[in-house]
Amino acid sequence: MANESLFNSRASNYQQGRPGYAPAAVEMIVNELLKEGDKIADVGSGTGIFSKEFITRGFEVYCVEPNADMRAQAEGLFKDDPHFISVPAPAENTTLPDNSINLVTAASAFHWFDTEAFRKECERILKPDGNVVLIINARSYDDEFTVRQHEICLETCPTFSSLRHGLEEAIPKVKDFFRGGMEMREFDFPLDYEKETFVKRSLSSSYAPTPDDPRYEQYADRLRELMDEFAPDSDKITVANSTVMYWGRVR
Repeated sequence: MANESLFNSRASNYQQGRPGYAPAAVEMIVNELLKEGDKIADVGSGTGIFSKEFITRGFEVYCVEPNADMRAQAEGLFKDDPHFISVPAPAENTTLPDNSINLVTAASAFHWFDTEAFRKECERILKPDGNVVLIINARSYDDEFTVRQHEICLETCPTFSSLRHGLEEAIPKVKDFFRGGMEMREFDFPLDYEKETFVKRSLSSSYAPTPDDPRYEQYADRLRELMDEFAPDSDKITVANSTVMYWGRVR
């Protein structure tokens, strides 16, 4: 299955359940890596969760997303905003003009890309002083709730590997990707969810069973039981998480 089709049945849950990223990370990008009038390419932009941080601040954002279902969510959200430009294209061939972009971002998406092809595409579309930001939310296995969810995923999610798989896939690739120098910072960012929102977030993962799989409802029910065990008197749950950010030059 091509990566761009993995989220065909998950776009609604993705939009409703996925969290944003640490506000301190966003402010750092805005204050240190952007200036007024800069253009951003948010590659693998999905439903526009990260793009929104910059669109609402008045930056022109090219939301590059190959999956039609995910793209439609963003197009519905930003349809009247002139700062939003929807681009139906993959990370490795964005179709954007040469030397046209000040900042490329990829939020929880880098691990799906062909790393070298994406690096060359960033090199092509970025202006000479342009940067790339890779940003990822990563769950903490120091948290007992996360450990227990991992066990449930192993039992019910056929392609599951880790609740930190985005970061774990990125780590061995980033040094060679940022050939012009790289920095990294981790921001503590616990995630607060309504319990049913957490179920939607979990079902939006690429490894989660699809709605036509009998394990879909089993996974959701097991998560509800786990949350009720850890937070019996609340309709909310908090999970340990951090936002990890890499940034730098690709040339």
